[in-house]
Amino acid sequence: MSNLAKKTERKALKVLANTLRFFEGTAKLDMTATDAFKAREAENILKGIIEANGFTANYEKGKGTTLTKQKNRYYENELF
Repeated sequence: MSNLAKKTERKALKVLANTLRFFEGTAKLDMTATDAFKAREAENILKGIIEANGFTANYEKGKGTTLTKQKNRYYENELF
């Protein structure tokens, strides 16, 4: 269970970003339409959490996953 806070830690976002690379492999596997839809939905939810906090996740084989801060945008979870 997670601890509720006003702002999501970068470490938590990194953990979520690390899971995104596993969704890429499902495109080459046989899945029912329902399961494929739910897998894509889960991937989009994780990406949405990362992007709502002002980051994008990029995975490169051999280099791992990196979080990049988006510039010049207003984010849902930032305090003003």
